[in-house]
Amino acid sequence: MRTTLLLAVGAVALSGCALLGKNDPHVPRYFTPEYDGDAPAATVRSDLQLRLGRVEGWSHVRERLATRNSARELFYYDDWRWTERPEIYLRRALSRALFEERGVVESLSGRAVTVDVELIAFEEIEQPHKARMQALLVLSDERLGLLEETITVEQPVAKMEGADPTRAVVDAFSQALHAGVTRIADRVVGKLSEQAPHAAR
Repeated sequence: MRTTLLLAVGAVALSGCALLGKNDPHVPRYFTPEYDGDAPAATVRSDLQLRLGRVEGWSHVRERLATRNSARELFYYDDWRWTERPEIYLRRALSRALFEERGVVESLSGRAVTVDVELIAFEEIEQPHKARMQALLVLSDERLGLLEETITVEQPVAKMEGADPTRAVVDAFSQALHAGVTRIADRVVGKLSEQAPHAAR
């Protein structure tokens, strides 16, 4: 009888521990801000040659989605994550925008004009609700710097009644990435055109 009682008490204790210790796990959700290229392939511009150099993110730009609630405070979602580091999306988008959509010839020579980009911010802003993409563009050749500019894009997050709120946030990031890449590519092509042989005549 005593053995049976001890077994019963032990079973209740174990089940109680299981119930108390059972927390709903945070299952990460993975998103991508990549967008489909909507421009047709451009005619190759043999007079415009460029090497795509370093495209790096600052140390706080990570796979976990970042949210800023003030100029001095940044935190990360536990369960919202990018499928890759944001600078990888940026590099792919820049490559497509420059070499496919604008016809720039990709150079592999270290002596060619080179564009390096640092992704400074890729974050959600709480108030007003928007997505921010900020990048430092540096264009140089082997002798001197040709262009250095910080590009900032802030895309409002659309209000979607009854829909998954994450969808609107990720869409805003995608639009901000697209707009930022477009501005970077246009500035680079503009400066390359100034340096092209025909521009000197």
